[in-house]
Amino acid sequence: MFWGSVKKKLFIFPNHFVLLKVLLILLWLVALVSSCTSVQVSQDYDTSFAFEAGNTFGWNEKLQHENDNPPEGDELLAKRFKGAVEKVLTSQGFRQDTRPVLLVSYIYEITSKLQVNPFNSHFGYGFSRYGYYRGVGIDTASSIRQYDQGKLVISIHSARTGQLLWKGTGTREVFMHSRPDQITRSVNEMVEAVLAQFPPLNY
Repeated sequence: MFWGSVKKKLFIFPNHFVLLKVLLILLWLVALVSSCTSVQVSQDYDTSFAFEAGNTFGWNEKLQHENDNPPEGDELLAKRFKGAVEKVLTSQGFRQDTRPVLLVSYIYEITSKLQVNPFNSHFGYGFSRYGYYRGVGIDTASSIRQYDQGKLVISIHSARTGQLLWKGTGTREVFMHSRPDQITRSVNEMVEAVLAQFPPLNY
């Protein structure tokens, strides 16, 4: 990780500077914590297909073999993802079968990202020819942070036609030097967040 700054300009607000400073800091902290801990998800699906709880599922072996290129050949990570997917789908009422209706596959990748924090706040005091004044300044020197983002895409195809029926995506910040229990927890949270959208509620 690295930090940098890009200077812009200064704005002065003469009144309520303490409250404004606190609010700005709180908003920044909420945004930072949210971006670091939550899984951002999205989905797309075939609106003409009738998704029904209780359908059987199995692994799309051909596609999964092509996707099975985890970071640095991490077979342990692949085992965690497969186990988590099977556990969540089973808890949702789907049954794993050798002749399934639905074929499941996933792909996971880690990429480096940059996060720009657009402002830093500070106090400002001074004197003018008319007397003493105070205010809070917002120095828009942007803090730049590099981090790793994990992206999980789970795809569900029709076993009969091979057509893509549903695709769910989840992203979150990940840490490369986490403990095994932390990795397992992160994998489970990502899979649960993505598959919480399946089956789609408004198909």
